[in-house]
Amino acid sequence: MDRKNILIVFLSVIVLVLLFKLDGASEKCEEGTKRLEERLNNLEESLKEKDKQLKQAQEENKKLLAKLEDIEEKIKKANKALRRKGIRISFPQGGIYITDLKDINLYTKKLELNLEKVLKTIRDYPVGVPLYGRITSRFGWRRDPFTGKRAFHSGLDFRAYYKQPVFATATGKVVYAGWEKGYGKMLKIRHKYGYITLYAHLYHIKVRSGQWVRAGQIIGYAGSTGRSTGVHLHYEIRRYGKLINPIKFLYLNRRNTF
Repeated sequence: MDRKNILIVFLSVIVLVLLFKLDGASEKCEEGTKRLEERLNNLEESLKEKDKQLKQAQEENKKLLAKLEDIEEKIKKANKALRRKGIRISFPQGGIYITDLKDINLYTKKLELNLEKVLKTIRDYPVGVPLYGRITSRFGWRRDPFTGKRAFHSGLDFRAYYKQPVFATATGKVVYAGWEKGYGKMLKIRHKYGYITLYAHLYHIKVRSGQWVRAGQIIGYAGSTGRSTGVHLHYEIRRYGKLINPIKFLYLNRRNTF
């Protein structure tokens, strides 16, 4: 074999080796490209998930702010109602313009404290019914059931069944528990802001003088003691000694003068 043929064979071998290496490099390149594409796909999916979570967080933040705004309005209304009675509850600053999550949480806690103050204040006021029964006689001038003459009725009469529970309409201290002429077995409870409530014609008094009672606590049972025509509860409200029509305090609606 001459040199020319040997050279041709040698070059052919080199070309084959190069082609083989290039083919292997191409396969490696394709594998690298596939891995890179997989990573890019994973990264794209991760970004989509993060974007979805961000949108959810933004929606939740909007809902939270809407709830805070609603709570604000309720507190403002309650504050307005209490202010008519000379009581003002402080209101935290910030509201719906807060954007930082930490500040929102802090603001929410302040709102909760304010709501608790409102609730406590409501418990201190004689709001609500002392007994679940139909009103049979209202506050004001009426015909006396015994004499038939015109006489002033100082409270409300609720129809009741014998031994029906009677509830304190506000938190306070029992200042009298016993017999009173005309009223029969009677309770007087002193509350904050100058209020006193009176519960008369009871069958039984469950609390004693000097005892503190909670709003909604059972303080006695309905009867017909004293000057009474039948089983019922006579209920009065006074503020600084002045009689008030209890109908204004029975329900939290437009009839109240808060």
